[in-house]
Amino acid sequence: MIRHILTLRLRTVLERRKCSSDSQAKGPAQSAISSLGGALDGLLRASSLPCARAVRSAPSGQRAAGRCRDLFPVPLLSDWPQAAPKPETEVETHVFFANFCIGALNHLNGGMQHDALPLAAGRACSLAQQSAVEHVCSRVQGFLSRIGPQLGDWKGAFASFENQHAATYEPIRGDAVDLPVTAGTCAPDKLIPPALWQEVQDPGNLFPEAAGVVDLTGFPPDMQDMRSRQGYVRLVARELQCGKLRLRRRAKAAARVFAASKTTGRQRKIWDGGLLSEVAKRPPKPARLANPASFLDIVVQPGEALYMSKRDASTYFDALASPESLWEWFGQEPVFVHELLSAGCLGEKELQAALDDASASELLPGTLLYPVNTVWPMGFSWSSCIAQACTLGCALQAGVQEDCILSLDDPLPECQRELCMIATDDTLLFHRDTTQGHSTLQKLDESFQANGIPRNQAKDVTLQTCMTGLGCDLSSQPPMVQPESSKLCRLVLGLCDLVQQPRCSPNGLSRFLGLLQWFFQLQRGMFSILDRSYAFARLDAPNEKRTLPPGVQDELLTSLGLLPLLANSLDRPFLPQLLACDACPEYGFGVRGLQCGARRVEQIGRLAERRGDYIRLVPGPDDKPEVQRIGQPHRLPYLQSEFSTLISCKAKRPGHASLLECHGVLLTVKWVVRNAQRHHHRVVILVDAKAAIGSVSKGRSSARAARALRRVLRSIAAHALAADLLLRLVYIPSESNPADLPSRGVRRKRPHPATAAKQRAMQRKAQTPRLKTTLE
Repeated sequence: MIRHILTLRLRTVLERRKCSSDSQAKGPAQSAISSLGGALDGLLRASSLPCARAVRSAPSGQRAAGRCRDLFPVPLLSDWPQAAPKPETEVETHVFFANFCIGALNHLNGGMQHDALPLAAGRACSLAQQSAVEHVCSRVQGFLSRIGPQLGDWKGAFASFENQHAATYEPIRGDAVDLPVTAGTCAPDKLIPPALWQEVQDPGNLFPEAAGVVDLTGFPPDMQDMRSRQGYVRLVARELQCGKLRLRRRAKAAARVFAASKTTGRQRKIWDGGLLSEVAKRPPKPARLANPASFLDIVVQPGEALYMSKRDASTYFDALASPESLWEWFGQEPVFVHELLSAGCLGEKELQAALDDASASELLPGTLLYPVNTVWPMGFSWSSCIAQACTLGCALQAGVQEDCILSLDDPLPECQRELCMIATDDTLLFHRDTTQGHSTLQKLDESFQANGIPRNQAKDVTLQTCMTGLGCDLSSQPPMVQPESSKLCRLVLGLCDLVQQPRCSPNGLSRFLGLLQWFFQLQRGMFSILDRSYAFARLDAPNEKRTLPPGVQDELLTSLGLLPLLANSLDRPFLPQLLACDACPEYGFGVRGLQCGARRVEQIGRLAERRGDYIRLVPGPDDKPEVQRIGQPHRLPYLQSEFSTLISCKAKRPGHASLLECHGVLLTVKWVVRNAQRHHHRVVILVDAKAAIGSVSKGRSSARAARALRRVLRSIAAHALAADLLLRLVYIPSESNPADLPSRGVRRKRPHPATAAKQRAMQRKAQTPRLKTTLE
């Protein structure tokens, strides 16, 4: 017996020692970042996708003597650079993600060609390449530190986009929808432009194609799910109590109602007004509507403070009263009188008081009634336009200057002491001075209260150094904007799952691209990555899962590698050199530059991509005569001859005009990134082709030479991402473009500064005052 006990004890000790040695051999448990890195490393080593081949074939090396003009191909890392912020742990994993990002940049610069040749071994790392590598490492370190604590398992992560109800539609729970105490408390006619209000008051004007009664009410009550039906009836009863709904025997239009889940577990009611929106007149674009790209117009000077604030309207659409003439058009699924009475919220007297087009004697238990909205329903095409105009009106009442409300379609303010961004129910404010900030916020809160707009005070942010807005995280120390960390994690995990198991439905990919493209607005050049993905998302049988084509897989893998570069610094200064480029089919390309100071360049940069604004120079004696243009000109006090010629070269092959103009922009960007001291800047380039400005700014084009043009746009994006450039393209008419002559192979000697000053003075005296604005 004793011998048996000793044998068991000895066996237990040996087993414990074995487990301990195995545990030491395996080491500590893998972190989520290491696990993700290991999975992607295995994929990149085995995959035949062009992006994976680009990562594997990228050169590597250290800085050495000798001239290397081109930034690409950027060499891979062997160790973490000393100049970049060093990660506290998992350095090898950080090196892998940095190399993945560098390889994706090289692939993007090559146009993402499927039959691309392996990258040449190249020379050792130049100073410009070293600067690009350090920038990538800095972004990767910040990227991994933000997503690391929230990173989960990537396997099956894409399923949240794949579900047919991925838009979070779910059965209505009658008590889970947030409602105001009293609906329709805000009168939009006091806030929005009179012309807009006049337009929406007349149903005949709003629904010009709907003669008589529109057949949009021909469905019976939804009895498929009794539990869902009870939730819907309960919600109708609650909405009747707060005045959001009225009752009618007849309605001219009606829509189904869905519920969208909130992160808090509550629900948001969605009124599906798609059919009604189709017969309605097309609404105007919401005024001064902000998106993530608007953040990039904020300029923070070195050492300058930036205080951020946010106000969010609660149940906003429920507060916006609609004209009584539209109520019968805003119907929804009908309900029986006995259903409303059984909900327990309303009695017969309340139902009679809520009935608009029938007498009390008609209210029998089996009477079918249409609930109609007395507010602008969320889901109708005009509702967002009205909501945006109301929020804008509140900001203007609070004393915010209209030109300080940022929008991509409107001119930028000269002074950025106070800036505002409005996105329907969200109002974001940026101040450099806390006293002014407190004053504006107090007036804004008073304006909301006076106009009957309830605030969600739990989401208020007041003069902080960091906040989250429009799905982005903002900070002033350092000044930066980047995707919100939880949404970024969702993107990373979804992409990793999809590239590992490339099978999904077109609808699933479409939903995923919606989130991805929202953040691509922070780096609009990254839109050039996507092409075949759009075609897959438009396929027939949209809910049928199928294997992704290699081209789509490659675009998704490239997007995954470049996600760390979505972060943007707000304190990048303007390059003090004004650049101009041009292309001539008869000769080639020309690029010229003028050192005129960062302040002057910033003034010109405010005109970038704004409709109707263009640049004029002081006309010289040998310049072409100016042609009258539509829009507002802005005269610079410089002659064309004062610009220095930087590039004048022949085109290697003929091409479409838009392609050549975009290639001229590419040559300009390549010249900028050759010098590491010009990295991390906002660069202003004068271009005389509006099509090229639109293509480069948007990162995509529908031109005839779209495939060749896309390669150029991808190369421009790769250079801007690697060198941390923010490109600002401004239109200048061809006859005023200083790069016109070098693009034709003509070289002129620059005049002496004193001679140039005399010529400018003479031209100013002789010139008639035709220009509305002069940038002096």
